[in-house]
Amino acid sequence: MRLLIDSCSDLSLERAHELGIEVLPLVIQIDDKSYKDQIEITSEEVINAIKDGKRPLTSQPNPETYFEVFEPLVKQDESIIYLGFSSELSGAFQSSVIAKEMILEKYPDADITLINSYAASYGLGMLVERAASYIKNETDKDTIIEKINEDLKQIRHLFTVNDLNYLAQGGRLSKGSAFLGSLLNIKPLLHVENGQLVPIEKHRGLKKVFKRMVELAKEEGASGLAHITTADAEKHAEELKEKLLAETNITEVKISNIGPTISSHTGAGTVALFYFKNGH
Repeated sequence: MRLLIDSCSDLSLERAHELGIEVLPLVIQIDDKSYKDQIEITSEEVINAIKDGKRPLTSQPNPETYFEVFEPLVKQDESIIYLGFSSELSGAFQSSVIAKEMILEKYPDADITLINSYAASYGLGMLVERAASYIKNETDKDTIIEKINEDLKQIRHLFTVNDLNYLAQGGRLSKGSAFLGSLLNIKPLLHVENGQLVPIEKHRGLKKVFKRMVELAKEEGASGLAHITTADAEKHAEELKEKLLAETNITEVKISNIGPTISSHTGAGTVALFYFKNGH
């Protein structure tokens, strides 16, 4: 059984290789040049381009790309699970749906399950890590899919950005929401709801945003492992980590960079927190 993902999970290629997962990279375009996410461009290079006033554009893999990845596995009679980036934020999942239809026309007995995670960044990454462990330890595909679907209900995304207008320009947030966040230099607290980015609160300054993130983690029964991703805000990520370890039942916090594709839409200064609710 093979687990496939796209690069918007923000797993490093090294981590994906360690888990035995194949990653389909999204494509980032800067100055009329195209780069495969993580393979040909780094998060740091994306952030530097943004600081230079450039606007990275992103595009999902086309159906043919998915077909080319699916076909060799189908020929080997592999059972495939593709855990995809939220369909509300990218057309990548729809490309996988079209590719599956193409595969089934040629290989009617192909065993391909497509799961729309409605998640992003390391929210998807945490789902992927758990899914990989299920595949390693379980033989029944239905059981694995059932566990993945339970995880989807419990994953939590909380994040803040420096500039809501940047998200709005990329089409990931309404311009009205962005305008409200820009008033008086208020820092927004956002989450992912039904696969979409949604501002939920506004706070004056990062300290208050982080305080609220910690409160929500406590209220929602977060425990065990949490993950923080950041784009050019490592110091702030460390501050949030210390607060989580001191004030919640979270016992381990990993920090990593937001991947190139996600960074293209959030810009510099982003800090995101991911955990499973209700001790899940």
